[in-house]
Amino acid sequence: MESYEERVRNIVNHLTPPREVLMNDCSSSSSSSSSEQEILNINNTSSSTLTWNKQELYEYLEAAPPHIKEAKKKLQELLKDPIFAPKYNMNVQEWRELTLQRALVVIKAGAISLTEFNRDPMKYLISMEMLNLVDPSLSVKLGVHFSLFGNAVLNLGTEKHHIKYIKDIDSWKLPGCFGMTELGHGSNVQGVETTATYDKTTQEFIINTPSESAQKFWIGNAACHGQACSVFAQLYIDNVHYGVHVFVVPIRNADGTIAENVRIMDNGHKLGLQGVDNGRIWFDNKRIPRDNLLNKFGDVEKNGTYVSSIPSKSKRFGSMVAPLVGGRVLIAASALNISKMALMIATRYAYSRRQFGPKGNEIRIIEYLTHQRRLFPMIATSVALSFAVEKLKRIYCEPNKTSQNVKDLHVWSSGLKAVVSWTKTNILQLTRECCGGQGFSSFNQIALFKSDLEIDMTYEGDNHVLLQQVARNVLVELQKGRYTLTSPNLESTNFFDYEFQIQALKWRESDLVSTLSSRIVSQLDQGHSLEQGWNTCLDIITLLGKAFVDRITLEEFQLGIKGASSSLKPVLELCRNLFFCWRVNEDLGYFVCNEGITSPTAGRIQNSINALCSKMLPIGLDLVNSFNIPEQFIHAPISKSDYIQEFRYGLKRDY
Repeated sequence: MESYEERVRNIVNHLTPPREVLMNDCSSSSSSSSSEQEILNINNTSSSTLTWNKQELYEYLEAAPPHIKEAKKKLQELLKDPIFAPKYNMNVQEWRELTLQRALVVIKAGAISLTEFNRDPMKYLISMEMLNLVDPSLSVKLGVHFSLFGNAVLNLGTEKHHIKYIKDIDSWKLPGCFGMTELGHGSNVQGVETTATYDKTTQEFIINTPSESAQKFWIGNAACHGQACSVFAQLYIDNVHYGVHVFVVPIRNADGTIAENVRIMDNGHKLGLQGVDNGRIWFDNKRIPRDNLLNKFGDVEKNGTYVSSIPSKSKRFGSMVAPLVGGRVLIAASALNISKMALMIATRYAYSRRQFGPKGNEIRIIEYLTHQRRLFPMIATSVALSFAVEKLKRIYCEPNKTSQNVKDLHVWSSGLKAVVSWTKTNILQLTRECCGGQGFSSFNQIALFKSDLEIDMTYEGDNHVLLQQVARNVLVELQKGRYTLTSPNLESTNFFDYEFQIQALKWRESDLVSTLSSRIVSQLDQGHSLEQGWNTCLDIITLLGKAFVDRITLEEFQLGIKGASSSLKPVLELCRNLFFCWRVNEDLGYFVCNEGITSPTAGRIQNSINALCSKMLPIGLDLVNSFNIPEQFIHAPISKSDYIQEFRYGLKRDY
């Protein structure tokens, strides 16, 4: 009869393949051709291992001009102040107070300001990205004040508002809120219920919350610190409706007491971002001066005459919200940075942590294929998205935008905000699991990023709604004859060739938009409304939005590879191939069922992922260590090369 010890040994041997199996060619049983084997070059010998200068790749991914690099260095020095040291064991009140004090240090140092936002938006964006790496609550609190409230004053107001408010905004003398979301309306901003009625006799607007569903909800800085709010409200003059406009409304007095005819309640404890004081606001016929209307796109004269150069309500609304897309740009950029940091922590741990195997020579967990398939495709994806997000930031920061720039900014920011934030959430889950119990510890950073940044998918626009805007743009381009349809490439089998890759992604996008167009026309022919037809196609619409982002990501990635030095090209091409194969594999059903690629090619793409992971194994650690994330922000004990020593008895972490 088998002894207990023999049974345990057999179980362990079953769970743990021999080392030679772990390191063997994972695709040896595939139907790959000899030419594909040559392309893969998966034998992990020193002669085939890619090498590059990590600092060179760091700087290439950073893509920052000298003055931006200098600004980052200054901010990094500021963030060495002990007040920014990690601290987790706090109640909500302590979190909020610490976040406020951190914000005041940043503001006092002049590191973030509305003036800077206007003069050098790229510097502002990168500074906010760095603050997010230190403390997401800090970046959100400052983002609400500057990027939302301040930006509304800057870009929806006129000179009189700039003179009156900007100095006080920059100094935090006038802490601000952004009053767009209501209990009953979030994504549908044109449907907000708050009213602003003009009183000609007093030359005032009367701001009112007509129902409980009209209360302003989830308003950052409202619960404790905000003194003014940029309120989105329906404008009425003599019972005539003029659509949504934005008003600066006092909600607290200078001494912190709540303003007359304003009621405020705390939103209370939430999943994350405990340092941000989200609140609810009601207005009880709150009167404000006529000049508090932010009147860049529409004004009301003393006698009640409405004046605007944009007669259409919907177009006027579009002009009002267009300057506010910076929040989406910042979310996409910050989500990418968090993805990179989480991958750095989990990958470093994976190359150090050993489990199973011969006593005294256990196997590093990164050598297990299940670990590689979770981490390496996400590393490649993060590299790929770096180039698309960098392009988005350049579009946003373009000082003299053309109409095409404005349209591209709206579409790209909508699509990338959705896809990058979803990717970040997936990466945080994968890296949390890859780190086992250590991933559950706040000390190791990933767990708190999971809770703090879960909101990314729904604020500044619900991701599914944003992808509808992307799909709508592609559909309009097709209908206007400005979209070129692409046929599938069923001849070539070299799926590591960029031309094959981009044609495959273009085909999927064009096939989806063609299908969408046909289905909507069919719905209209059956007598359904456009809204009904659109609703029946939301599955295709979401896929189209994602396909668009995959395509522009690959295009920007290839441009980045072309511009890279010869020493960087091989590792970037490896990442591009893994990114492409992984994305196609994730949507393989669509490609095969709709004859975008042949079944044999699909099988080879599937099999190539293991081989590409094998190719990535010798360089994965060097690759994440080349990410453009400052080392000072990574304090997870498991990210250290000798992580065991980080847990020695007597070493306390007073977080």
